[in-house]
Amino acid sequence: MVAIISHRLRKLRRLRRRANQKLYLSGKTQQYLMREVLTTLFYLTLIIVLHTAAMMAFEALSFRDSLWLTLVSITTVGYGDFSAQSDLGRWATTLLIFLGGIFVLGKIAGDFLDFRSNQREAKKAGHWSYNRMKNHIVIIGSKNDSETHLLRLITEFQRNPETSDQEIILITSSFGTDFPFSFQQHGVKFVNGRGSDPTFLKQAGVSNAEIVILLAWDENDSSSDGHAYDIVSRIREMGSTASLVVECVDNNNRSRLESSGASLVLRPIRAYPEMIIGGLLNPGTIPILENLFTATGESIVVEEGATKGTWMEIVTATVSEDKGVPIAYRSRETGATITSPAGSSAVDADALFILRG
Repeated sequence: MVAIISHRLRKLRRLRRRANQKLYLSGKTQQYLMREVLTTLFYLTLIIVLHTAAMMAFEALSFRDSLWLTLVSITTVGYGDFSAQSDLGRWATTLLIFLGGIFVLGKIAGDFLDFRSNQREAKKAGHWSYNRMKNHIVIIGSKNDSETHLLRLITEFQRNPETSDQEIILITSSFGTDFPFSFQQHGVKFVNGRGSDPTFLKQAGVSNAEIVILLAWDENDSSSDGHAYDIVSRIREMGSTASLVVECVDNNNRSRLESSGASLVLRPIRAYPEMIIGGLLNPGTIPILENLFTATGESIVVEEGATKGTWMEIVTATVSEDKGVPIAYRSRETGATITSPAGSSAVDADALFILRG
Protein backbone atom coordinates (compact mmCIF):
# COMPACT_ATOMS: atom_id res chain seq x y z
CA MET A 1 0.00 0.00 0.00
CA VAL A 2 2.74 2.43 1.01
CA ALA A 3 4.69 1.58 -2.16
CA ILE A 4 1.66 2.29 -4.35
CA ILE A 5 1.01 5.63 -2.67
CA SER A 6 4.70 6.55 -2.92
CA HIS A 7 4.61 5.76 -6.65
CA ARG A 8 1.57 8.01 -7.09
CA LEU A 9 3.30 10.84 -5.26
CA ARG A 10 6.36 10.56 -7.51
CA LYS A 11 4.11 10.80 -10.57
CA LEU A 12 2.45 13.88 -9.13
CA ARG A 13 5.83 15.52 -8.46
CA ARG A 14 6.84 14.86 -12.07
CA LEU A 15 3.65 16.58 -13.20
CA ARG A 16 4.47 19.59 -11.05
CA ARG A 17 7.97 19.87 -12.54
CA ARG A 18 6.56 19.73 -16.07
CA ALA A 19 3.89 22.29 -15.19
CA ASN A 20 6.57 24.68 -13.92
CA GLN A 21 8.42 24.39 -17.23
CA LYS A 22 5.34 24.75 -19.44
CA LEU A 23 1.75 24.52 -18.36
CA TYR A 24 -0.31 22.03 -20.31
CA LEU A 25 -3.70 22.83 -21.73
CA SER A 26 -6.17 22.53 -18.92
CA GLY A 27 -7.88 19.48 -20.39
CA LYS A 28 -4.77 17.32 -20.01
CA THR A 29 -3.87 18.60 -16.56
CA GLN A 30 -7.43 18.28 -15.37
CA GLN A 31 -7.76 14.71 -16.66
CA TYR A 32 -4.51 13.66 -15.01
CA LEU A 33 -5.41 15.12 -11.63
CA MET A 34 -8.89 13.65 -11.87
CA ARG A 35 -7.39 10.20 -12.40
CA GLU A 36 -5.17 10.77 -9.38
CA VAL A 37 -8.13 11.68 -7.20
CA LEU A 38 -10.23 8.74 -8.41
CA THR A 39 -7.37 6.31 -7.82
CA THR A 40 -6.81 7.68 -4.33
CA LEU A 41 -10.52 7.43 -3.56
CA PHE A 42 -10.42 3.81 -4.64
CA TYR A 43 -7.64 3.04 -2.15
CA LEU A 44 -9.44 5.00 0.55
CA THR A 45 -12.61 2.96 -0.03
CA LEU A 46 -10.57 -0.25 0.06
CA ILE A 47 -9.01 0.75 3.39
CA ILE A 48 -12.44 1.54 4.88
CA VAL A 49 -13.84 -1.82 3.73
CA LEU A 50 -10.85 -3.80 5.02
CA HIS A 51 -10.75 -2.06 8.39
CA THR A 52 -14.51 -2.41 8.88
CA ALA A 53 -14.20 -6.13 8.12
CA ALA A 54 -11.24 -6.43 10.51
CA MET A 55 -13.21 -4.80 13.34
CA MET A 56 -16.10 -7.16 12.75
CA ALA A 57 -13.77 -10.18 12.73
CA PHE A 58 -11.28 -9.25 15.50
CA GLU A 59 -13.43 -7.12 17.80
CA ALA A 60 -16.81 -8.82 17.29
CA LEU A 61 -18.46 -5.46 16.56
CA SER A 62 -21.55 -5.05 14.41
CA PHE A 63 -21.18 -3.72 10.88
CA ARG A 64 -22.65 -0.39 11.99
CA ASP A 65 -20.26 -0.01 14.94
CA SER A 66 -17.29 -1.25 12.90
CA LEU A 67 -17.96 1.29 10.15
CA TRP A 68 -18.40 4.05 12.74
CA LEU A 69 -15.09 3.16 14.41
CA THR A 70 -13.37 3.16 11.00
CA LEU A 71 -14.74 6.57 10.00
CA VAL A 72 -13.97 8.35 13.29
CA SER A 73 -10.47 6.86 13.24
CA ILE A 74 -9.63 7.69 9.62
CA THR A 75 -10.83 11.27 10.08
CA THR A 76 -8.82 11.51 13.35
CA VAL A 77 -11.95 12.52 15.29
CA GLY A 78 -11.67 9.66 17.79
CA TYR A 79 -14.71 9.97 20.07
CA GLY A 80 -13.52 7.04 22.19
CA ASP A 81 -16.88 5.29 22.39
CA PHE A 82 -15.33 2.34 20.51
CA SER A 83 -11.71 1.24 20.20
CA ALA A 84 -9.75 -1.84 19.20
CA GLN A 85 -9.02 -4.06 22.23
CA SER A 86 -7.40 -7.16 20.71
CA ASP A 87 -3.85 -7.26 19.40
CA LEU A 88 -5.02 -8.11 15.87
CA GLY A 89 -7.57 -5.28 15.97
CA ARG A 90 -4.94 -2.78 17.10
CA TRP A 91 -2.48 -3.90 14.41
CA ALA A 92 -5.22 -3.61 11.77
CA THR A 93 -6.01 -0.09 12.95
CA THR A 94 -2.34 0.89 12.97
CA LEU A 95 -1.60 -0.46 9.52
CA LEU A 96 -4.81 0.39 7.71
CA ILE A 97 -5.87 3.61 9.38
CA PHE A 98 -2.74 5.38 10.58
CA LEU A 99 -0.25 4.19 7.93
CA GLY A 100 -2.75 4.03 5.10
CA GLY A 101 -5.96 5.95 5.58
CA ILE A 102 -4.68 9.18 7.09
CA PHE A 103 -1.87 9.31 4.54
CA VAL A 104 -4.34 8.80 1.69
CA LEU A 105 -6.66 11.50 3.05
CA GLY A 106 -3.72 13.88 3.13
CA LYS A 107 -2.95 13.01 -0.45
CA ILE A 108 -6.53 13.74 -1.50
CA ALA A 109 -6.29 17.17 0.09
CA GLY A 110 -2.92 17.71 -1.58
CA ASP A 111 -4.24 16.67 -4.99
CA PHE A 112 -7.14 19.06 -4.65
CA LEU A 113 -4.85 21.94 -3.70
CA ASP A 114 -2.54 21.06 -6.60
CA PHE A 115 -5.50 21.07 -8.96
CA ARG A 116 -6.61 24.51 -7.77
CA SER A 117 -3.07 25.82 -8.02
CA ASN A 118 -2.66 24.46 -11.55
CA GLN A 119 -6.02 25.94 -12.47
CA ARG A 120 -5.05 29.43 -11.28
CA GLU A 121 -1.65 29.29 -12.98
CA ALA A 122 -3.10 27.95 -16.23
CA LYS A 123 -5.80 30.64 -16.37
CA LYS A 124 -3.31 33.41 -15.68
CA ALA A 125 -0.89 32.11 -18.32
CA GLY A 126 -3.66 31.62 -20.91
CA HIS A 127 -3.46 27.81 -21.02
CA TRP A 128 -6.84 27.01 -19.51
CA SER A 129 -9.52 25.46 -21.72
CA TYR A 130 -12.97 27.05 -22.00
CA ASN A 131 -14.28 24.63 -24.62
CA ARG A 132 -17.41 23.90 -22.56
CA MET A 133 -18.43 27.53 -22.20
CA LYS A 134 -21.53 28.59 -24.14
CA ASN A 135 -23.12 31.79 -25.45
CA HIS A 136 -20.02 33.85 -24.71
CA ILE A 137 -18.02 36.45 -26.65
CA VAL A 138 -14.66 35.62 -28.24
CA ILE A 139 -12.27 38.35 -29.37
CA ILE A 140 -9.47 37.14 -31.66
CA GLY A 141 -6.58 39.56 -31.40
CA SER A 142 -4.15 40.98 -33.92
CA LYS A 143 -0.40 40.83 -34.46
CA ASN A 144 0.29 43.59 -31.94
CA ASP A 145 -2.69 44.13 -29.69
CA SER A 146 -3.09 47.37 -27.78
CA GLU A 147 -4.25 47.04 -24.20
CA THR A 148 -6.06 50.39 -24.51
CA HIS A 149 -7.93 49.43 -27.68
CA LEU A 150 -8.96 46.01 -26.40
CA LEU A 151 -10.02 47.43 -23.05
CA ARG A 152 -12.28 49.97 -24.76
CA LEU A 153 -13.82 47.21 -26.86
CA ILE A 154 -14.35 44.99 -23.82
CA THR A 155 -15.76 47.85 -21.76
CA GLU A 156 -18.23 48.67 -24.51
CA PHE A 157 -19.49 45.08 -24.52
CA GLN A 158 -19.88 45.14 -20.75
CA ARG A 159 -21.58 48.54 -20.79
CA ASN A 160 -24.19 47.56 -23.37
CA PRO A 161 -27.29 45.96 -21.77
CA GLU A 162 -27.57 43.36 -24.55
CA THR A 163 -24.08 41.94 -23.96
CA SER A 164 -23.24 42.97 -20.39
CA ASP A 165 -23.94 39.52 -18.89
CA GLN A 166 -21.85 37.53 -21.37
CA GLU A 167 -18.43 36.11 -20.57
CA ILE A 168 -15.57 37.43 -22.73
CA ILE A 169 -12.60 35.35 -23.90
CA LEU A 170 -9.60 37.01 -25.53
CA ILE A 171 -7.32 35.03 -27.87
CA THR A 172 -3.99 36.81 -28.25
CA SER A 173 -0.26 36.17 -28.14
CA SER A 174 0.66 39.84 -27.71
CA PHE A 175 1.06 39.72 -23.94
CA GLY A 176 2.84 36.40 -23.50
CA THR A 177 2.01 34.87 -20.12
CA ASP A 178 1.81 38.33 -18.52
CA PHE A 179 -1.91 38.98 -18.96
CA PRO A 180 -2.65 42.65 -18.10
CA PHE A 181 -4.29 43.12 -14.72
CA SER A 182 -6.79 45.56 -16.24
CA PHE A 183 -8.34 42.68 -18.20
CA GLN A 184 -8.42 40.47 -15.12
CA GLN A 185 -10.30 43.21 -13.26
CA HIS A 186 -12.98 43.09 -15.96
CA GLY A 187 -13.28 39.32 -15.63
CA VAL A 188 -11.89 38.63 -19.12
CA LYS A 189 -10.74 35.07 -19.80
CA PHE A 190 -7.42 34.60 -21.59
CA VAL A 191 -6.23 32.15 -24.24
CA ASN A 192 -2.55 32.59 -25.05
CA GLY A 193 -2.20 31.90 -28.76
CA ARG A 194 -3.15 32.89 -32.29
CA GLY A 195 -6.61 32.60 -33.77
CA SER A 196 -5.18 30.94 -36.89
CA ASP A 197 -4.40 27.85 -34.82
CA PRO A 198 -7.49 25.59 -34.40
CA THR A 199 -6.15 24.42 -31.03
CA PHE A 200 -6.67 27.86 -29.54
CA LEU A 201 -10.03 28.33 -31.24
CA LYS A 202 -11.24 25.13 -29.59
CA GLN A 203 -9.67 26.19 -26.30
CA ALA A 204 -11.76 29.37 -26.40
CA GLY A 205 -14.94 27.43 -27.18
CA VAL A 206 -15.51 29.23 -30.48
CA SER A 207 -18.01 26.63 -31.69
CA ASN A 208 -20.30 27.48 -28.74
CA ALA A 209 -19.80 31.26 -28.76
CA GLU A 210 -22.60 33.68 -29.53
CA ILE A 211 -20.37 36.50 -30.82
CA VAL A 212 -16.88 36.29 -32.36
CA ILE A 213 -14.86 39.42 -33.13
CA LEU A 214 -11.93 38.93 -35.51
CA LEU A 215 -9.54 41.89 -35.51
CA ALA A 216 -7.34 42.53 -38.56
CA TRP A 217 -3.93 40.88 -38.09
CA ASP A 218 -2.23 44.05 -39.40
CA GLU A 219 -4.49 47.02 -40.01
CA ASN A 220 -2.03 48.43 -42.57
CA ASP A 221 -1.46 45.25 -44.59
CA SER A 222 -4.14 44.03 -47.01
CA SER A 223 -2.72 40.50 -46.86
CA SER A 224 -4.32 40.35 -43.40
CA ASP A 225 -7.62 39.76 -45.19
CA GLY A 226 -6.33 36.37 -46.36
CA HIS A 227 -5.46 35.56 -42.77
CA ALA A 228 -9.00 36.58 -41.75
CA TYR A 229 -10.56 34.51 -44.57
CA ASP A 230 -8.76 31.40 -43.33
CA ILE A 231 -9.93 31.91 -39.73
CA VAL A 232 -13.53 32.63 -40.73
CA SER A 233 -13.66 29.47 -42.84
CA ARG A 234 -12.14 27.44 -40.02
CA ILE A 235 -14.63 28.78 -37.48
CA ARG A 236 -17.60 27.92 -39.69
CA GLU A 237 -16.17 24.46 -40.36
CA MET A 238 -16.14 23.93 -36.58
CA GLY A 239 -19.93 24.31 -36.64
CA SER A 240 -20.08 27.78 -35.15
CA THR A 241 -23.31 29.74 -35.67
CA ALA A 242 -21.97 32.83 -33.89
CA SER A 243 -22.41 36.37 -35.16
CA LEU A 244 -18.96 36.76 -36.72
CA VAL A 245 -17.63 40.32 -37.01
CA VAL A 246 -14.51 40.66 -39.16
CA GLU A 247 -12.22 43.62 -39.82
CA CYS A 248 -11.28 44.01 -43.48
CA VAL A 249 -8.27 46.10 -44.58
CA ASP A 250 -8.94 46.17 -48.34
CA ASN A 251 -12.55 46.98 -49.20
CA ASN A 252 -12.24 44.85 -52.35
CA ASN A 253 -12.04 41.76 -50.12
CA ARG A 254 -15.28 42.52 -48.31
CA SER A 255 -17.51 40.31 -50.46
CA ARG A 256 -15.05 37.44 -50.24
CA LEU A 257 -15.08 37.54 -46.44
CA GLU A 258 -18.87 37.71 -46.42
CA SER A 259 -19.08 34.67 -48.68
CA SER A 260 -16.76 32.75 -46.35
CA GLY A 261 -19.19 33.17 -43.47
CA ALA A 262 -18.63 36.60 -41.93
CA SER A 263 -21.82 38.11 -40.51
CA LEU A 264 -20.50 41.67 -40.52
CA VAL A 265 -17.43 43.11 -42.25
CA LEU A 266 -16.01 46.51 -41.38
CA ARG A 267 -12.80 48.46 -41.77
CA PRO A 268 -10.34 48.50 -38.87
CA ILE A 269 -10.68 51.80 -37.00
CA ARG A 270 -8.53 51.37 -33.92
CA ALA A 271 -9.47 54.74 -32.45
CA TYR A 272 -13.17 53.79 -32.34
CA PRO A 273 -13.67 50.16 -31.26
CA GLU A 274 -17.24 51.13 -30.32
CA MET A 275 -18.09 50.89 -34.01
CA ILE A 276 -17.86 47.10 -33.77
CA ILE A 277 -20.55 46.92 -31.11
CA GLY A 278 -22.64 49.57 -32.84
CA GLY A 279 -22.55 47.72 -36.14
CA LEU A 280 -23.23 44.38 -34.50
CA LEU A 281 -26.24 45.49 -32.48
CA ASN A 282 -27.58 47.89 -35.13
CA PRO A 283 -27.36 46.14 -38.51
CA GLY A 284 -26.94 48.41 -41.52
CA THR A 285 -25.18 51.24 -39.69
CA ILE A 286 -21.61 50.24 -40.59
CA PRO A 287 -21.60 51.73 -44.15
CA ILE A 288 -22.85 55.02 -42.72
CA LEU A 289 -20.26 55.13 -39.97
CA GLU A 290 -17.44 54.08 -42.30
CA ASN A 291 -18.28 56.81 -44.81
CA LEU A 292 -17.84 59.41 -42.10
CA PHE A 293 -14.22 58.31 -41.71
CA THR A 294 -13.24 58.41 -45.39
CA ALA A 295 -12.40 61.33 -47.62
CA THR A 296 -14.77 60.12 -50.34
CA GLY A 297 -17.77 59.59 -48.07
CA GLU A 298 -20.08 61.89 -46.18
CA SER A 299 -18.65 64.62 -43.99
CA ILE A 300 -19.84 66.87 -41.19
CA VAL A 301 -19.58 70.60 -41.86
CA VAL A 302 -20.13 73.54 -39.53
CA GLU A 303 -22.45 76.31 -40.70
CA GLU A 304 -21.87 79.39 -38.59
CA GLY A 305 -24.72 81.84 -37.96
CA ALA A 306 -27.59 82.53 -35.60
CA THR A 307 -30.53 80.14 -35.94
CA LYS A 308 -33.75 80.04 -33.93
CA GLY A 309 -36.83 77.84 -33.92
CA THR A 310 -37.76 74.30 -33.06
CA TRP A 311 -35.34 71.60 -34.09
CA MET A 312 -37.93 70.11 -36.45
CA GLU A 313 -38.37 73.45 -38.22
CA ILE A 314 -34.60 73.90 -38.60
CA VAL A 315 -34.06 70.37 -39.94
CA THR A 316 -36.96 70.68 -42.38
CA ALA A 317 -35.73 74.02 -43.72
CA THR A 318 -32.13 72.84 -44.11
CA VAL A 319 -33.11 69.66 -45.93
CA SER A 320 -35.57 71.57 -48.15
CA GLU A 321 -32.76 73.88 -49.22
CA ASP A 322 -30.65 70.82 -50.09
CA LYS A 323 -27.90 71.82 -47.65
CA GLY A 324 -27.69 68.43 -45.97
CA VAL A 325 -29.07 66.96 -42.73
CA PRO A 326 -28.49 68.79 -39.42
CA ILE A 327 -27.38 66.39 -36.68
CA ALA A 328 -26.39 68.84 -33.92
CA TYR A 329 -26.13 72.51 -33.00
CA ARG A 330 -24.03 74.75 -30.78
CA SER A 331 -25.99 76.63 -28.13
CA ARG A 332 -25.50 80.38 -28.36
CA GLU A 333 -26.13 80.72 -24.62
CA THR A 334 -23.83 77.99 -23.23
CA GLY A 335 -21.53 77.13 -26.13
CA ALA A 336 -22.34 73.42 -25.62
CA THR A 337 -22.85 71.12 -28.60
CA ILE A 338 -26.28 69.45 -28.49
CA THR A 339 -26.57 66.23 -30.51
CA SER A 340 -29.88 64.85 -31.83
CA PRO A 341 -32.28 66.99 -29.79
CA ALA A 342 -36.01 66.26 -29.70
CA GLY A 343 -37.97 67.65 -32.66
CA SER A 344 -40.00 69.96 -30.43
CA SER A 345 -36.92 71.39 -28.66
CA ALA A 346 -36.58 75.16 -28.82
CA VAL A 347 -33.20 75.96 -30.37
CA ASP A 348 -31.14 79.13 -30.07
CA ALA A 349 -27.95 78.26 -31.97
CA ASP A 350 -24.95 80.11 -33.29
CA ALA A 351 -23.84 77.14 -35.45
CA LEU A 352 -25.30 74.03 -37.04
CA PHE A 353 -23.45 70.75 -37.65
CA ILE A 354 -24.67 69.37 -40.96
CA LEU A 355 -24.08 65.96 -42.55
CA ARG A 356 -23.35 66.38 -46.25
CA GLY A 357 -22.58 63.91 -49.03
